[in-house]
Amino acid sequence: MDLECMEKINHHCQINKLTLRYDTAGMTGPSHDPEFTVVVKIDDVEYGTGTGKSKKEAKRVAAKKTWEMIEKQLQSPSRVDAAELVTTQTISSPEPDRDYVSLLNIFSQRARLQVDYPEKNRTGDAHAPIFSCSCTISGQLYGRGTGPTLAAAKQAAAKQAFEKVNKKGSLMVCAIFTLKTKVYISFEDSAPKLVEKMEDMAVCEKLSPSQRNAQSSALKPKRKLAANFPNVRKEGEKKNMSDSDESLPDVDMNTRKDNGNPHTVDNTFLNHFKNIEPIGEGGFGNVFKARSKCDKITYAIKRVEFTKKVKREAEGLARLIHENIVRYHCSWKGYDHITNSAASPKSDKPILCLFIQMEFCEQGTLEKWIGENREDQHYHEMAQNKFLQIMKGVEYIHSEKLIHRDLKPLNIFISHDDKIKIGDFGLVTSVAYETLTENTGTKSYMAPEQSTDRYGNEVDIYALGLIWFEILSAFTNHEKNKV
Repeated sequence: MDLECMEKINHHCQINKLTLRYDTAGMTGPSHDPEFTVVVKIDDVEYGTGTGKSKKEAKRVAAKKTWEMIEKQLQSPSRVDAAELVTTQTISSPEPDRDYVSLLNIFSQRARLQVDYPEKNRTGDAHAPIFSCSCTISGQLYGRGTGPTLAAAKQAAAKQAFEKVNKKGSLMVCAIFTLKTKVYISFEDSAPKLVEKMEDMAVCEKLSPSQRNAQSSALKPKRKLAANFPNVRKEGEKKNMSDSDESLPDVDMNTRKDNGNPHTVDNTFLNHFKNIEPIGEGGFGNVFKARSKCDKITYAIKRVEFTKKVKREAEGLARLIHENIVRYHCSWKGYDHITNSAASPKSDKPILCLFIQMEFCEQGTLEKWIGENREDQHYHEMAQNKFLQIMKGVEYIHSEKLIHRDLKPLNIFISHDDKIKIGDFGLVTSVAYETLTENTGTKSYMAPEQSTDRYGNEVDIYALGLIWFEILSAFTNHEKNKV
């Protein structure tokens, strides 16, 4: 039951875009017989507290109490009264059919701005709470919201902020990123209104001298602002900007050979991230974990040589939004060195690479999890829970008319909140393709059909069966290789 409560809380937080933490509040008693206290925090608001002889036990007790609190909030008839009270205030709740938190996140990722919800408060009675929340963009307040739940308040704040940066008939920022001394922006407004509306928009961080030069270039015809206007598109003189279009000027041509970082010379990588550490490599390229200088979050950055296949991986990841799929944030192209055991010695000349910024899964791969937990007395219960999540993720992939084609424990990850995350979409393909590539995937997990050029979702189902068998049998790597 307690495990079920943890699952429900995880699902509740993910669909409402809330951050979930289990904080250890303290430990009492002698070292041979300790008692732990764990408190559940949702978007930094304290919920249930639990105690137990182990952290795991305390965590489950806290989760049970938290879910009971959430259920009361969701089921209480007084939520209707609370909602009515909220709508009478100056800040209204957002329409239920639009996810403004996600819309604002997409905008901030493309614009390289930091969105935060620093102030979260709870007032009212326990049976009819009223939550309030604020939304800031790069430190500036853009919205406040209230609601009967924390998720509703967050959505209301995000709605107000989103409307400020995206007014109807006003400037529509489609993409923005810096390339040394230029700022490339894609707009939907006409050129005469550009300067006035840029001045009205207070969404960017303080501009650097180079960015100010780029902004003022709209006033000086002899300088160029790389913007995208409808009338220019009609004349065929400009194209829409896109991460996946090779013909566009979105490649960082600048490298820093003497930057002191042994892992990369790519300017964009170095400008936006710190604490860059390698965590994996192979024939595909390299994977790093790195901390964003902007939002202070640790991400996984995959660096691979730019090809149609890796471009397809980025496109595949970008369209998949599910709690059991590794979350895609953004990607960029740049020149860098790729090092791996299968590659030839590193050349002096950097090659064109694609950098994919993704969610970092702290607990590593499913293969690692199997090795670390197979002796646990609750292993089979935990394993079943993990596999059900894998199935949900694969079901979603298939619902999007895609096939993964390379499902295996090494391509399945586990996040900090113990959630399964399916990743590595380098071989993803559409089921609509009439002819598919033969012999794609990892041989030990390949379905017989993959030796032909005609197959469908069944190749993923075959791999799922092998993964389930491997989880249940809990083979060591040596034993698995023998089989």
